[in-house]
Order: sequence, then C-alpha cells, then structure tokens
Amino acid sequence: MLTGCGGDDEPATDPPPTVPDLTLPQTDETQPAPRTETQTETAPPEPTETVPPPETNGGTTAPKPAPPTDSPQNDAPPPQDTPAERFEEYCNENPGACG
Repeated sequence: MLTGCGGDDEPATDPPPTVPDLTLPQTDETQPAPRTETQTETAPPEPTETVPPPETNGGTTAPKPAPPTDSPQNDAPPPQDTPAERFEEYCNENPGACG
C-alpha cells in the first residue's frame, strides 16, 4: 500500500489530476512577421573632428624606409650575429666554395 506525504495509513480519496493536452498553433514559417516599425526620416550624424592628444604632435611617426635590396650591384650586409652573416664571412674567406 502506498502512503502519502501526510504519514497516515488512509489511501488518497482524490484521483491524481490529469494533464491537459497542449497544442501549439501552426504557422507558416516562410512568411516574415509583419513589421510594426514606422518610417521616420533621420538626419545623418554630423561629422566630428578628432584631435590627437598634444603629446603626439599631431600624428604618427613615419614608417622606416625599407633597406635597399641585396643584389650584386648593392651588396647590403646581413644583420650581425646571424647565419647569413656567418655565411658571407665564410664565402669571403673561401671565394671558390660559394661560386
């Protein structure tokens, strides 16, 4: 025998409540919902002038110019302590090895 929350030995006299059948309305999902917005004209925002802070002197620094291209006409040395520098040193010391 089942007992209820009350702790007594009498069976419940009311039957359990029934759950109602729920249904969702069917809609045609391919049609967009009607818009309720009203068309109003708005003026475009006025442009604002951006002034840089005084410590930048009015702009950014110019980019560093690119180093000249290394070519037979312009032999630009490689950066120090790099494999390219060691290779050039080797080729200078052994001209027949580097062709």
